[in-house]
Amino acid sequence: MAITSKAINLAQLDKELGGQGLIADLNDPSKKLVLPSENSTITEAQLKSAIEAHQAIDEAAITAAAKAALLTRLGITADEAKLLLG
Repeated sequence: MAITSKAINLAQLDKELGGQGLIADLNDPSKKLVLPSENSTITEAQLKSAIEAHQAIDEAAITAAAKAALLTRLGITADEAKLLLG
């Protein structure tokens, strides 16, 4: 078990630890609780070390930027795209 205030991308962190499965309670930004899944062989030391080295990638921000860039390339606004997809 590890408690951190660091930004965590749980799927990314799990991949960094070999994809054995992690569970977390990320509701309290100052006390995020991260644990290995039930059948995981990840040790507490490995988990804490991985969290210390972890640099969370904000996938939502990347997707939003890609959508904005596409709209710009197409020369339309988000509202116009919604109207087209409607």
